[in-house]
Amino acid sequence: MLLWLPLRSLLRSRRRSLLSLAIIGLGTTIAFVVLGFVQESRALIRETSVAEFGNLQIASPQLWEDTAEDYGYLIQSSALDQVSALLASEPRVDTFTVQLQFPALIASGDRTQIVRVTGFVPGNPTLSRAGEIVAGRDLAPSDAAAVLVGRSLADRLGLAPGSVITLTLTTVDGAYNATPLQVAGIYQFSSEQVELQSLFIPLRYAQLLLNTTGVDRIVVALGDIADTPATRARLQAGLTDAQLGLEALTWDELSPFYRQLSNLFDILFGFIALAMAVLVFFIILQILTLAFLERTREIGTARALGTTRRGVLGLLLAEGAWLAVIGSGLGLALGAALSLGFNAIGVKWAPPGTVEPVVLTIRVGITTALAPFLLGVVATILSSVYPALQMARLPVVDALRVE
Repeated sequence: MLLWLPLRSLLRSRRRSLLSLAIIGLGTTIAFVVLGFVQESRALIRETSVAEFGNLQIASPQLWEDTAEDYGYLIQSSALDQVSALLASEPRVDTFTVQLQFPALIASGDRTQIVRVTGFVPGNPTLSRAGEIVAGRDLAPSDAAAVLVGRSLADRLGLAPGSVITLTLTTVDGAYNATPLQVAGIYQFSSEQVELQSLFIPLRYAQLLLNTTGVDRIVVALGDIADTPATRARLQAGLTDAQLGLEALTWDELSPFYRQLSNLFDILFGFIALAMAVLVFFIILQILTLAFLERTREIGTARALGTTRRGVLGLLLAEGAWLAVIGSGLGLALGAALSLGFNAIGVKWAPPGTVEPVVLTIRVGITTALAPFLLGVVATILSSVYPALQMARLPVVDALRVE
């Protein structure tokens, strides 16, 4: 009875109830669509970041803090063997590899470009570029003076598979070194910055050019990205116990772009959610205030027949709860329908820093629906508290006198 009477009261004033449901539903729909866009965009950038950095990287804190002089942060073979044994004992680790990065200058004809060269192990599946080659071929374990260049850099310098560029660098001893490199392949990546600034050469040739046997980082790939924080904690404990002076960082710690954009998405959804909550709160507050005032004499009669103040308050709050649940539910249904229709159209957009546009997708699921639903329910119920309290506290005699 406590639930049925408030619903009958709403059905008696259908026009006002429909207006309330439309407002609550609209706010819930907007919040649902925005949150779905934010979640899908965040997932896309997360995948891009993991593809660029791996799940984890292990290196000297001097490298992460950029405080080393020259190449003092390099990991030598003895420490590398201990880290390899530690990684082999970790069940969550899928694969791992080593890299050696250094800045250099490349020249092609009269054009030059400052780049970041990455020496990697060809054929290792961790951060493999094999699936990203758009022209030429991937590097093979037998390659030496061969290089992979990004599509954007190739366009800028007029490079093609078979082209020769000159690489100039400083060795670990401080001497200058230069070598010709033949372009084996051209790769594509979702980030234009990576394509412009990153070259890939075989690790052994990179060590030869730098005159070192060390590497600067160990890149770790996990089977599930959700295992990253726990795996990082266990690996860091092992590194500390072994007194190797190395530190493990996760992909999100290595990607300032992800952190900045993720914070921007949080602010965007927070602002829209707050705006929708305030809008729903004040409009429903006005509607319910008028609705309750029109029934003042009815409420006075109920009080005269023995209904307590608490009982009146419960009935009026239940009306607000019915509006909240039904309106928010309708908003979720509309938001899901709009999102699925939008996804089916296949609208494309270019996220910040990307080379090619991708299909704009809005995520539809329980995790997307929960926050907008709670937003609509809480805002509506809160808006019904004040007018419900005012009517419940109204003296019976004053309520019966109202015409």
